[in-house]
Amino acid sequence: MTAVRQTAADWFARKRSGAMTVDEARALDGWLAADPDHRAALESVELMWAASQAIRSEPAVLAIREEALKTRRPAWRGAVGGAIAAGLAALVLAGSTLAPEAAWHGARTFTTSAGQTSTITLPDGSKVTLDADTVLRAHETADRRELELVKGRAFFRVAKDPSRPFVVAAGDKTVTAIGTAFDVSLRPDGVRVTLLEGKVKVDAPISVSTTPGAPRRVQSTEMIAGSQLVAPDNGSWRLAKVDAGEQVSWAAGQLVFAGKSLAQVADELNRRSDRKVIISDPAVGRAIISGSFDTGDVEAFVQAVESYGLARVETETSDRIELSAP
Repeated sequence: MTAVRQTAADWFARKRSGAMTVDEARALDGWLAADPDHRAALESVELMWAASQAIRSEPAVLAIREEALKTRRPAWRGAVGGAIAAGLAALVLAGSTLAPEAAWHGARTFTTSAGQTSTITLPDGSKVTLDADTVLRAHETADRRELELVKGRAFFRVAKDPSRPFVVAAGDKTVTAIGTAFDVSLRPDGVRVTLLEGKVKVDAPISVSTTPGAPRRVQSTEMIAGSQLVAPDNGSWRLAKVDAGEQVSWAAGQLVFAGKSLAQVADELNRRSDRKVIISDPAVGRAIISGSFDTGDVEAFVQAVESYGLARVETETSDRIELSAP
């Protein structure tokens, strides 16, 4: 852990304690103003904490933790019992460090490969974390901040600037924000938007008329923090309340799962790793697990499912691990 990240963790813990004095609050403001990296570090710690809360009260997680306390806990990274018991300090120490940020100016295209994530800082101070296998185009004008998610998934923490809307295009949908934090995922069948903080509006044309002068019909939905919009290309939009911390935990270097199937977890890990987990037996894939894993750490996932008797390793090579029934 770097000194800056450790200091950010200390400040976050002090804020959460509720005992911060006026002098300490002023000192924190001074520390944040001294260097943009300080604010980025504190935001990363806040995101890690939000992710940890996604699994804290899940019945499945509590049951695993109770069982782990009765027996010797298996020695694998990302264990759910360890993530809960260790608290904030352990989460910050164990969490993957985000890629170094790079300031830039003008229009640019950013890409990540399989197994890679990257965080960039836009000229206005907004920060964008790109998930694995993602392509993002960004451009600023005098009155708008425009980005296009061409492929993949990205998490946006938007700097407030009411005079210039922050607009993310994904397929035929646009997500408009002023100052907020949200996740956009471009999928083969549509777009998914998860809102961690603030408010956003999502728009899409309902139909495009070829008649000159015909009014443009638009479908529009406003979102509030803690909600997720699933907007398929063909079909009704679905807006639901979700645990946003769990949904965007990948941006802090972890994948947090509460009551997910092995197949779902394996798919998410495989997107971020060159070594793939293969589950050919549908019954094994339907088994449920809750836990917290470093992004792309398929070895920790495999050790976890073996430790809890959910599956066993059938074959293993340098680029794949096949799981079968225990």
